[in-house]
Amino acid sequence: MWHAAESDISSNARLKCYPVCNILQVANAPIFRESGWESEKRFYHVPSKGHAKNQARSMEVSRARARAAVRDIALCNLFTHFFTWTLDAKLIDRYDDEAVKKKLENTLRNLVSRKGFLYVCIPERHKDGALHFHGLCIPGTVRLIRAVSPRSNPLSTNRGQPIYNMADWPWGFSHCIPLDNDYERAVNYLLKYIAKGGEKIFGKWYLSARSLRKKPDICLLERMDYDSFLSTNPDAATVRLYRDICMGIKRLDKSGTPLAEGVYA
Repeated sequence: MWHAAESDISSNARLKCYPVCNILQVANAPIFRESGWESEKRFYHVPSKGHAKNQARSMEVSRARARAAVRDIALCNLFTHFFTWTLDAKLIDRYDDEAVKKKLENTLRNLVSRKGFLYVCIPERHKDGALHFHGLCIPGTVRLIRAVSPRSNPLSTNRGQPIYNMADWPWGFSHCIPLDNDYERAVNYLLKYIAKGGEKIFGKWYLSARSLRKKPDICLLERMDYDSFLSTNPDAATVRLYRDICMGIKRLDKSGTPLAEGVYA
């Protein structure tokens, strides 16, 4: 068995490398480890599923992890469109989770295998309990038909983006909008749907195509003084991971130049 000094395989600082930017993360404890040397136990204690003393706090931690996972997927795979799917009551019971789940999973499976559709999406309930979905996608060969008004005028967003209907969504209504240059805005908008509710629909916060890249490359850095990092980067975002474990986050371009904070915090 190989052995290594803790200081050689752990750090409080790491760099997450995405296609469009890098994210510098600096924690107040050495919670990051070199790949292959991950500890079987976390640096801080996390109760097993269903046994948290503070259920509200546990739900918030779960939601934060889901947001981080969706953020990683969105930044590792440059999606081209934002979409919304709703359900037609004439075609499906919008309030029956199991019925909707079965139809949704079958449709997604067909779109991925037959149309090259790639997606990450978040289920949400209307105020009346009906299900609908928001997501980012690469449509592949899914048929996009320009949406029009009752007077047959082409529809566009307030930002001038054309609005399409997805003809291959068989269970109701759909909107599909090409993303503009503000990719951060689209990712941030999607993440808000995880922040809004405290419910896992279908037992999940989100759904995504299996073939997508889920994690960025990660480079462990030499340990950094947490307080000094925050003082020299006053605009860095800060996140409380668990009780007294905190992390500062700074977004950099591919050359290492700091960028304005965005969804990556």
